[in-house]
Amino acid sequence: MRRTVGGTWNVPEERILPALAVISVSFLVGGLAGCLMSTFVGGAGQESLRAYLEGFLSTAQSGGTAVPALAVQLWDILRWPGLALLLGFTALGVLGLPLLFAVRGFLLAFSIAAFVQMFGSAGCLLAFLVFGVSGGLSIPALFVLGVQSLNAARSLASRFLGEGKAPSPYGKAYFLRCGGCAAALCVCIGLERFAVPALVSGAAGLILGG
Repeated sequence: MRRTVGGTWNVPEERILPALAVISVSFLVGGLAGCLMSTFVGGAGQESLRAYLEGFLSTAQSGGTAVPALAVQLWDILRWPGLALLLGFTALGVLGLPLLFAVRGFLLAFSIAAFVQMFGSAGCLLAFLVFGVSGGLSIPALFVLGVQSLNAARSLASRFLGEGKAPSPYGKAYFLRCGGCAAALCVCIGLERFAVPALVSGAAGLILGG
């Protein structure tokens, strides 16, 4: 049985679900670990974190937050999907992709939890603006790349272990999906450069003013 969306997701359903389950569980476990770790930040570490975040908000409120260099933003947004893409071209991706998603989930959850711990419900809004505006596109793109890369890596691992010659996973649909994800990530870069700084500046005024 095959599910086709726009002619590009032409992958057997029995291969989509296991790969999606593996990376989703890895992401969730990493996220839970990140939330748990944030609760252990106390004392001087917590004070330093609060001072840093309050300094960031004060700068944003005054409009002094400079847009990072394009190279910095490209690295920040493209490193995770780029790694997911590369791991799909090696059998090591069978182990590397779950680890990648666990680390991504950990860092994202830890960062969000830090905002919430410092500023309560207002931190939820701030975390959404900082991580969620572009994350609404970049995270789904990461999962699309992760699913197909894990299936591709598993196919390569099967060949390496002599379990038969499966058809090449790198067909036209594979690269069309990569192109769709690249387009979504380009939108993320635009949001990070032009929308997020203004939104964070407005939110900082509400948080510090409240």
